[in-house]
Amino acid sequence: MTKRSYSIIVVTLNNAKGLECTLESIQQLDYAQKEVIVIDGASNDNTADVVSNHKDIVTTFISEKDSGIYNAMNKGLKLASGDYIVYMNAGDKFADADVLSLVSSYDGDIILGCDEYGGKVRMVKEHMTLYDILTIGIYHQAVYYRKEILQKYGFDETFKIIADLKSVVEPLAKDKISITSITKVLAICESGGISKRNWKDSIIEKQRIIDEVVDPFYREDYQKFSRINNGMIDDFIVLSHFTSIFPVIRLLTKITRLLNKYFKHIPI
Repeated sequence: MTKRSYSIIVVTLNNAKGLECTLESIQQLDYAQKEVIVIDGASNDNTADVVSNHKDIVTTFISEKDSGIYNAMNKGLKLASGDYIVYMNAGDKFADADVLSLVSSYDGDIILGCDEYGGKVRMVKEHMTLYDILTIGIYHQAVYYRKEILQKYGFDETFKIIADLKSVVEPLAKDKISITSITKVLAICESGGISKRNWKDSIIEKQRIIDEVVDPFYREDYQKFSRINNGMIDDFIVLSHFTSIFPVIRLLTKITRLLNKYFKHIPI
């Protein structure tokens, strides 16, 4: 049986040192059926030299201005020929040399894995429902898309923070695609991602995903039990300026997690 192939798309901007780290990680992978596409936003550092030093593994290199990270990711998507696609930011690494071999032992339209971010492991559940994906989130360096699924939806560039989340939620909600989880760390990521730096905006964008994509039948259930529901978003952003509120938020989160054990939400 022919082995599945992978397109590894690396997005970078003025991070030659991080790109070097990522390409070295790719170099160590023990899986041959892969292509490496580097999409650079017209860096003015020595990014081109780093790519040249790894020309034995870099299949395609584009360096030109873009309108943002999701524009760059869509450029890479148009060039991809692999059966599955995974994205890495410059500075991110594959957790082990056998990651692609491990992923190849699983099947699904989208395969979700865990990652390590800033030294902390971020886990996915063995079975991820739509509710889980919306509340736990996804870690795109550990997300493997079947190419045809991602080609259909791509990354919505009107979203600036969490278009990657929408790229999983939308096909799941609309096409009932299959989601498979791997409860192992697949990627080690640089800290300081855009969604972490702009977490307030990410809350608002998440609400937009829910409003635009989630069926109203499930939307009501999500709003009722989600950690931050629609009616609290504006208040939460205001309250977030007062550090004393966070112990209360942590307590409420613990209570919500306890409730989640006894209720089912959005059973997709």
